[in-house]
Amino acid sequence: MSFIEAFSGKRIFSFLIILLGVFTLEAAEDWAENPSQEILTQSTEEFQMPVYANDIAAIVNNEIVTMTRLMLEVSYFIPEIQKISKSQADFQKKIREYQEFVLNAFIERILIVGDFKSKGGQISDHYEKKEYEAYIHDRFNDDRTAFAQYLRTNGQSVREFKKDIRESAIVNYVLSEVQRSKTEVSPTKIKEYYNEHIQNFIADRQIFVKKISLLRKNYTDEQLQTKLSNMKCAIESSDKVHAVIKTFSDNPRSCDIGWVCVDDMIPEFADALGKLGVGEYTTPIFLDDTVYILFVADEKPAKKFTLDEVSSDIENVLAAKYQKEAKEHYIKKLKEKAYIKIFL
Repeated sequence: MSFIEAFSGKRIFSFLIILLGVFTLEAAEDWAENPSQEILTQSTEEFQMPVYANDIAAIVNNEIVTMTRLMLEVSYFIPEIQKISKSQADFQKKIREYQEFVLNAFIERILIVGDFKSKGGQISDHYEKKEYEAYIHDRFNDDRTAFAQYLRTNGQSVREFKKDIRESAIVNYVLSEVQRSKTEVSPTKIKEYYNEHIQNFIADRQIFVKKISLLRKNYTDEQLQTKLSNMKCAIESSDKVHAVIKTFSDNPRSCDIGWVCVDDMIPEFADALGKLGVGEYTTPIFLDDTVYILFVADEKPAKKFTLDEVSSDIENVLAAKYQKEAKEHYIKKLKEKAYIKIFL
């Protein structure tokens, strides 16, 4: 029997004891802080995934958050984290950050549910049953065999799943009540925000740019000059500039750059466009192995939005800000009164 196999049996047995209430919190803490809590690794496609040799991630009041549950939640995002990780160290860092994020969400959930119950709050059995049946219907088309397989894959019982339904409903209800009083924003606050952030409500001039691109390898110097000369004559004599651009470009399917602010373009394009007006075009821009000619097809002048035009947007921004602050204040108060010990 390998060390990992031997340890796994001990971990499962010890965790069952904790669930049965035989362990005191002090005993659980001692076990979680044991020096044998080392990090083992298992291979993923590109990186080594950290596996903690202890199943206790945190103790919140009289509840335990397990590493098994924590890592199950994190595991859904591992493929995405792998894609954006530059190295093993970066992968480990991102995994750690996401573990902390998920663990904090678990802790907040436990505290909110505990606060709700301490005040006599209840979720009806009818609501739980309704949500349970709706989940099976919506996600599995009433296929209970597929739903049972889903629970087995997630290491979850029906009872635990229903507990999640109740707790999610509690969290949503409590936070909506906490944030309800912060949804109204006064006209004075809206006006103050507008004046303080006036630069955010000024839209820079935008132009719609089309381009002709010519691959230099396709032409001799003489052929290139001839084509550029012919193109200039065609643009100036035609009222169907888009057709001319498609005709002369070596890449006719990609002639539209679209709406842009000149300052947001690469320096070579920005400098050439300068303050060109609608219907004007640049001199040839030689960039790497391609020659570009940019044409200004349309423009939207710079505009300063009035308070009336943006008041509803500002109201939404401020309401979201106040709601976030209300939630953070509520959670902070819960954490101040709670017993929380983290072993991550």
